[in-house]
Amino acid sequence: MTDFLTRLTGLAATGTLGDLYCGASLPELAARYGEPWDGGRIHRDTRWPHHFGWGDVQTVVCRCRQLRSLSLPIWHGELELPLPGGESVTLDTRIGETALTAALTAAGCAWQTVTYENLPNQRNLEFSPAEEVRVTLVLTDREAYDEPPLEEWVLHKALLWSYDHVDCPEPDPTLPDDGWGAAEL
Repeated sequence: MTDFLTRLTGLAATGTLGDLYCGASLPELAARYGEPWDGGRIHRDTRWPHHFGWGDVQTVVCRCRQLRSLSLPIWHGELELPLPGGESVTLDTRIGETALTAALTAAGCAWQTVTYENLPNQRNLEFSPAEEVRVTLVLTDREAYDEPPLEEWVLHKALLWSYDHVDCPEPDPTLPDDGWGAAEL
């Protein structure tokens, strides 16, 4: 099994990718992986939730500085993942459905296959590795939208997300800007 497939199987089984998991603290992630890149606001009129990332890992962080979701753009063919100390590793992400489902089955993962009537060239494998945490592996039947179908479906992207948490505290207005776009409008 490739290093990428091992990590992906772990994500589906546990809802974690290294120290990246729903509820992880942004300051702790920054201490472990280095300063994140700032992807900006999700909503034009509010600073939170906010996009951050390390390498090709794209995250969404709540105003309480907890990771709420992440996305891996697997369709690029390779993925730069963060390592402790600000280092990174680039992994080949090309994987077909047969190898993917074999690895997931071998790891004891259970999933539900979801299709959408308006997206006939896509199907999702959905996992519930923890309460209120979901992992979705998106498969497509082609490399790009305008290309012909492949002989085997391929992994297109991976998503980790959690339900909104209603107990998110209001930001403390007496604290200085933490440097991650936290200053109020």
